[in-house]
Amino acid sequence: MPAPASWIPFRWPSAWNDPALLGLLEGTPFNCLATEWNATLAPVAARARAANFSLVAIGNEASRVAAAGAGIAPPPESLVTLAYGVWPGIASPADGAEASGPTANPWIDSNGWLLRLAKVRSPGKTVWLRFAPPGAPRVVLLESYLRAIADTGAWGGRWVVTLDSDLQAGLARGDRKALATWKSIAAAVAFFERHPAWSSLQPLGVIGVISDFAGPHETTGQEVLNLMGRRSLAYRIVESSAAATASLAGFKALIYVDAGAPAPSLRRKLLAFANQGGLLMVGAAWGPREGAPAGMDHPRVDIRRLGKGRLAVCKDSPPDPFMVARDVHMLLGRAYDVARFFNLSAFLSYCAAAPDGTLDLVQIVSFAIRFPNDVATVWVPGKYASARLWSLGSEDPSPLEMVPENGGTSLLLPPVPVYAGVELSNRRRNNHV
Repeated sequence: MPAPASWIPFRWPSAWNDPALLGLLEGTPFNCLATEWNATLAPVAARARAANFSLVAIGNEASRVAAAGAGIAPPPESLVTLAYGVWPGIASPADGAEASGPTANPWIDSNGWLLRLAKVRSPGKTVWLRFAPPGAPRVVLLESYLRAIADTGAWGGRWVVTLDSDLQAGLARGDRKALATWKSIAAAVAFFERHPAWSSLQPLGVIGVISDFAGPHETTGQEVLNLMGRRSLAYRIVESSAAATASLAGFKALIYVDAGAPAPSLRRKLLAFANQGGLLMVGAAWGPREGAPAGMDHPRVDIRRLGKGRLAVCKDSPPDPFMVARDVHMLLGRAYDVARFFNLSAFLSYCAAAPDGTLDLVQIVSFAIRFPNDVATVWVPGKYASARLWSLGSEDPSPLEMVPENGGTSLLLPPVPVYAGVELSNRRRNNHV
């Protein structure tokens, strides 16, 4: 039996009570069945055990109790299972129309921020996300499944792969189109499993978000993370309980999200960060406002000079998370961008690096339709020995031409329909780590 950290989960449909359907998993990376137990699945469980599949109980309390009676345990403590993920994609209201304004990018639903927060809260543990495809009248295309896999894999998690009812029925009757879709889903999952080292890379970002992300601060703190990601603004998470002793090396801006004043030791540390040249953004209840007015008339933030840096106090309580993400980027400027993206819309990115500089990784998950003549550009501030592109499901990467530009490197990407992973090797210079 494989160890829990290597379990690659598939949510076994409750209606699949024919053990022969386990044959669909042959040649796929899946080695763990997550089941919402019912008695009709007993023959499936018996054959799965004989084939060395791991079995894990999910679902409501009654289902887990029944599963325990059949010898199927809940996920162990080494796994973090989150059951409130969203279906990744461009958000749609009930009528199916895309949610966007005439001058705005579509609103994107993603689980990237959720995975990053879970990994900070539970270091060393494997994170599973449980979410299901949308139901009728939505038709779930193969591209949507691939995007769900990429949206989880890019941020180092595992999706408990869950099929919609139409695909379940098609696979059960051996439909050729359904089988082709299933093969592509398995290949996409296998792609991320072939790159385990990517999950150990450290996130890049010069902006730190400090909060306990719980209780009265849950909504604001978590939505700040969500919206920072939507702006492709690289950030790092610092839990407030550890902030007083955490290293602030590499940060250019800090956002203290929690309401009220921080503990005295943390307050002193944050003020020292600003005095030394950093940008510190805090809430309206911060307390005494240190420093002198900077002479900037800002509609949402009181900006004050503090030593070599700035203190930015939000005027609204609680502040609008969308405006927090926007304003911190505007105040900090583009000089410290970890990456810049051109000719891309409706996408999310995640930048990470090996601490020794041997590898930087830029991952892009696209939520838009890409056309054959689309060419996107990614600019990064470092200089590198080589660059190569991985597309979803590829066995081998393709080399990328590197063009020195504006003190960094520009990379031209061919059209990639759902996902692109850019590996940059042997960093020669990078001011943002």
